Amino acid sequence: MRRPILSVALFLLLLANARGETIRFDPPNPTTHHSVDAMVAGIWHDGCLPAVKSIAVNGSTISLHLNADLPPGASCPQSLVQYARTFHLEILPAGSYTVIAFADANGGVSELARTTLIVREAEALTIRPYALPPSGGIILIDNPFFPASATVTIGGEAIGTAFDNDRVHLTANAPPRPPGSAVDVVVTSTAGTVTAKSALIYYDPAAADPAVFEPILFPLSFQGAGAFGSQWTTESFLLAGSPAFFRDPLPCSGCSTRLSANAQLANNANPWGHVFYALRGTTSTVDFSSRIRDTSRQALTAGTEVPVVHERDFRGQIRFPNVPADARFRTTLRLWALDDFPQFIVQVDPGTNIVAPLSVTLIPGTAMYFGTADLTPLLPQAKTTPVTVTIFPSGFPSTLTPVLFPPIWGMLSITNNDTQQVTILSPQ
Repeated sequence: MRRPILSVALFLLLLANARGETIRFDPPNPTTHHSVDAMVAGIWHDGCLPAVKSIAVNGSTISLHLNADLPPGASCPQSLVQYARTFHLEILPAGSYTVIAFADANGGVSELARTTLIVREAEALTIRPYALPPSGGIILIDNPFFPASATVTIGGEAIGTAFDNDRVHLTANAPPRPPGSAVDVVVTSTAGTVTAKSALIYYDPAAADPAVFEPILFPLSFQGAGAFGSQWTTESFLLAGSPAFFRDPLPCSGCSTRLSANAQLANNANPWGHVFYALRGTTSTVDFSSRIRDTSRQALTAGTEVPVVHERDFRGQIRFPNVPADARFRTTLRLWALDDFPQFIVQVDPGTNIVAPLSVTLIPGTAMYFGTADLTPLLPQAKTTPVTVTIFPSGFPSTLTPVLFPPIWGMLSITNNDTQQVTILSPQ
């Protein structure tokens, strides 16, 4: 049974009550050499949208003020409207900040949203990893100059240290701290004292804090029988150039949350593939590779490449041009979303009513959502060829690219019924 598509106004009202305003930062994990932007986004109660008014930094509190006063004689459209406003915070000293967004109107001030911003000092000391779970753990501090007598203090607590065999790194066992903490790291030696403020932060392991982690998606992870006697396997690899750190242990032989060598991922039966959360800034030298192949016909094909998806690849709306509608193919859509949203619309051929609802559900242990749909019966109904398939949030026209809605990524897997050859289409 299909659920009815909500009207735009009703849908926005429900979404406003459920989500409210948000504050996000660019970059998500700034250091003391980054200029920081704060984006306040939400759903406004009418068509007269607020403007950026002022920024106030008072110690560890940053206040972002929006001007919500109406111009004299203004007539505002009475509809709920999305908005996003950017505040330029410039470069901030290291520390933990409470960031609060306010709306100023008619001489009054109302709070819209608040969140925490941590700015790390990453230049004085190079610390890997720079984020730990509340239980703490081993950190590595690069050692260009420290003599053997160097000691480390973390969050005011003296820590026993050691050098690795080649004296490239100073190692220390960081103590437990509550999630959300940002502590100073101090190295003291006969050469002097080096302090890095708020250089080590502690995250909640049950969450996927976007200030700490970026999602990496391997869309397929399957091994087993397919249609017409085919036998499929997915081969996915990570090639580490330097150590990379993840929230959870990687599913590979001998792997942990730290990746220092090349690894092949194990396959599982999850239709969403693998979702990993990598510590931001630690995977720049990691190479990713994935392909799927039919081993029963491996003499005929070396397989098909499967994209490995990074956070930057997600967007508010996706379109697939030039999709074949030939009856010899079966076509499956897989969709991933970076946040909760009730339903999306799959439109075959823009300007037509050939649509299908697509619900997504939370992927266990992640903050990502997944859904799938069989487009095989829809594609032959298209009035023009080649066919364009568009995915957008339910309740909105396909011509609108929403600002607030969770970024999505998807792919079409197109299988030839005769040869079982798979073609994958993904947004570029």
